[in-house]
Amino acid sequence: MKKRLLVFALLGLACLCGCQKEVKTLDVFYTSDVQGFFWTRPEPRFGNREVGGYAVLKNFLAAQKQPYILLDGGNWFSQTPEGLLSKGGFLPQLAGSVPYTAASIADKDLVFGWPSLRQILQQMPYPYVISNLTIDGKNPWPTHDYLIREVNGVKIGLFALLDPKPVNSTHRLTGMRATDPVATAKEMSERLKEKGVQIVILLSSVGSPEKEGISDSTIAEEAPNIDLILSSNMDRENAETDKINKTLIVYPGSKLDSLARVRLTFDKNNQLTDIAFTDVLLTRDDYGEDSEIAAATAALRRETQRKMNARVTTAETAVRGAWGRESALGNLLTDCLHKWSRLDGAVLNSDSIRQSLPAGRVTEYDVYKMYPYSDAVTFVTLKGRALQRALEASLAVKDNFPQISGMSVEYTVKPGGNPRIKRIVFDGGRILRPQETYRIAMTDHVMAGGFGHDEFINALEFKNTFVEARQIMRTCLLKYKQLEAPQTGRWKKVQ
Repeated sequence: MKKRLLVFALLGLACLCGCQKEVKTLDVFYTSDVQGFFWTRPEPRFGNREVGGYAVLKNFLAAQKQPYILLDGGNWFSQTPEGLLSKGGFLPQLAGSVPYTAASIADKDLVFGWPSLRQILQQMPYPYVISNLTIDGKNPWPTHDYLIREVNGVKIGLFALLDPKPVNSTHRLTGMRATDPVATAKEMSERLKEKGVQIVILLSSVGSPEKEGISDSTIAEEAPNIDLILSSNMDRENAETDKINKTLIVYPGSKLDSLARVRLTFDKNNQLTDIAFTDVLLTRDDYGEDSEIAAATAALRRETQRKMNARVTTAETAVRGAWGRESALGNLLTDCLHKWSRLDGAVLNSDSIRQSLPAGRVTEYDVYKMYPYSDAVTFVTLKGRALQRALEASLAVKDNFPQISGMSVEYTVKPGGNPRIKRIVFDGGRILRPQETYRIAMTDHVMAGGFGHDEFINALEFKNTFVEARQIMRTCLLKYKQLEAPQTGRWKKVQ
């Protein structure tokens, strides 16, 4: 009897030990909407405690004892001078040394164009995933449409979505299209389940729900195979959660002052049994800072401050731009391109000019805000007829009025009809002739369809100078001791 009891006791102890081992947990850590706030700083919301930044994040992660994955949802540099002046260039040096498993992108990360973003992604040591974005019908290299990672015996499927509206409505992302997020969510979550993953995670930068728009809640309702939606691109200070059926939706808050922790619990068959969220405040007092990241952060901020405050010129009055008409700033910038190129004329699209120049001291930061893109100047040779057709097509595009230099244009608009150009006169009195050849300076963005049409592709030839338009503009502005706004009147609407 005693032997039998002893056997049962040993079996019970073995079962207890086995049962404890059969339950496993995995932490999913998540950041998003860093927005350029990559440093530790006093935060009024937390009693001015010093919080946030990649240096604290790395130390926090180094103290973790159980398995985890670390993900980021994009929108890295959109709101600070440090982020904008570097165009996100701080990422490889700072975030690149943090042990991220994978990351995604938001539409705001594309503000400087895909080539600029791709150059950053190529330097990153971890993969990027985006599932509903294509360039000429293909997933944009070096991103992935989905990823599968195995951690602690659990297979995790990752895919990512961004809001298609900003991508599909801009002229700056030629060839790039974003597909319907709901349809993509259904397809990708089903595909991942078929590949045997135990948990499906969506990185979603679809953003805040708009009237009759798509939200993460909509995606959760329509794609029930998703276990966890990690949200970004919402610009809210505090963390938020929601649950739609079995899908947990988590937003970690912006500016990297805290970290989302989602703890996943699995049974002996690696089936998800519980999911719980915690908002982790990244305080320097509690976790300290990684010394290398802290030093790099301080150096980057000093360099940004120096660049940001440097004087470029002084303006007697504000030099204003406009998207829907000829503007003084548009004339000034096309004059800069025209003088530099020494060609027959220059053309620039209005929606590349994002802000006016202020009255008084004009700094480097003002120039970056005015023209934040890395477009290169291209020399285009085309017949007079092709130039006229391209400018007519540009007039028909909403909020992207063509800014010109070296010429004046007379045009008419009949009720219910498209604008028609009647005459183009170059400086010196030369009238445009349909069969004559002209050389025009423009950006590679305009050449590739930056007005919302591709008429300039009908050029006889083109030569990319690979010189940034903004650098030419900056050098041009440096020559002015006192900047005066050029007169308008190059475009003349006639009967």
